[in-house]
Amino acid sequence: MEEKAKRLHFIKIPFELGKLLKGNIFFIIMLYILNFGSEKTYMKLLQVSFLIYLTWRVLSIILKWYTYNYHIKEGTIHITSGLISKSYRSIPLHKVQNVQRRTTVFHRIFSLTSLTFETGTSGDEGSVAFEVISQKEAERLERAHSSNHNSIIDAEVPEERIAEDLEPVTKKTIHFTPTKRDVLKASFTSLSFLALIPIVATIYSTLDDFFDLENAGGYVTKVLDTWWIVTIAITALVCVAVTFGIVSTFVKYGKYEISSDQERIHIKKGVLDESAFSIQKEKVQAVVITQSIMKRMLGLAEVKLISAGSTGDEELDTNVLYPFLSVNRAYGMVEEILPAYKVERVMKPLTKQAFKIRMLRPSFLWLIATVAIYLFKPALWYISLILLVAIYTLRILNYKSSRYLLNGEFVQFKSGSLGTSFFITKRSKVIQIEVKRSKLQKVFGLATIETINRSKPVHHTKIQDVPVEYADVFYTWYIGRTKNIQIE
Repeated sequence: MEEKAKRLHFIKIPFELGKLLKGNIFFIIMLYILNFGSEKTYMKLLQVSFLIYLTWRVLSIILKWYTYNYHIKEGTIHITSGLISKSYRSIPLHKVQNVQRRTTVFHRIFSLTSLTFETGTSGDEGSVAFEVISQKEAERLERAHSSNHNSIIDAEVPEERIAEDLEPVTKKTIHFTPTKRDVLKASFTSLSFLALIPIVATIYSTLDDFFDLENAGGYVTKVLDTWWIVTIAITALVCVAVTFGIVSTFVKYGKYEISSDQERIHIKKGVLDESAFSIQKEKVQAVVITQSIMKRMLGLAEVKLISAGSTGDEELDTNVLYPFLSVNRAYGMVEEILPAYKVERVMKPLTKQAFKIRMLRPSFLWLIATVAIYLFKPALWYISLILLVAIYTLRILNYKSSRYLLNGEFVQFKSGSLGTSFFITKRSKVIQIEVKRSKLQKVFGLATIETINRSKPVHHTKIQDVPVEYADVFYTWYIGRTKNIQIE
């Protein structure tokens, strides 16, 4: 018996209506609240036109929900949509690379969720999203996908039997869940408490609309002259800011979990707005470990997985492991969740020739700024000197941070000045390399090497001023990829 075609949950209609209202709230207020009862002809015309537009959008939302159907047959999701002009899509489940589930506050109210499958194909056809479905249906689709990584679902099996047969057989290993101390570190490192500043500014602006705060300046001045009131006010403000930072960080990272099974990596996060992301280990194209200047000071790092497919909503950073791991834990976790990756902490530094060329390479930013200062503000000549010192300081820091290494089938780069970025990928995951030499680099026997990995967008990583001999070895190393190339 073939599986019956399904629609998304009917709550999809108010879900879309809410987005429609949110996107047009400004026009609704302007046309129907601030200009209610207006006798102006052009305003009446605008009101009628916008009402027709809203009516059309509401009808299209209902019809889109009604005509959108999907079902699974022989390991493929078949989707039909459209009333007059029918559209058909077929997505083989075994081609799905990333799976993302997101449960917003709206979803939780109705015990629903959203599920997105990413295939790695470019364009709008690269993903299929089930924005409003039940938790049970999301689990069924995920189990169907897990099963079809190695096999195809038998379409003759009843839905209830499918749910039983597709129970996961691999055990998950939990690699990380944040402690209270981790949340505290994250709240200060992310500077989330600074988000209180625009909120306070908004409140002040709102109060100023109702009360004449500027004329109250004399009273405020008298209050500020009292030192103990100022001390209490500052202490209270700091406490509120810190509390706000801790709470907002907990809401985002409090229920974070990084786990993996034999085939996939799983990331969960969020207290109110929950999201879950999973990616096949074999689809990870590279790993990037970054440290901002603040994280370097606190010994923390962020691990990001470079995937061949899109990772859903960019605002969620779903392909980022917990962004406040200790440095040692960050490097160790790469090998834990990706046993095929071997990370070497000891890498080759740049040569003295690289230092020389970086000191001699002209800075067009400094030249343009200096000319501008000379022409328009000669009295500010010292800014040119400060800028020059800053540029060369960053170059020296970048020189000291830069590292490179070929380790069997792996290549590793590290670069950065105030912040650093460590990159590692396998030869079989590199789709293209580039070796470049400028005229100045030829004089010093140096070159720039670059790797290109599949991603959305394509991921480029390069390191400048490596010895030309190493560039030749790098090129030969890449040519040898035919020994272990993986066709995806």
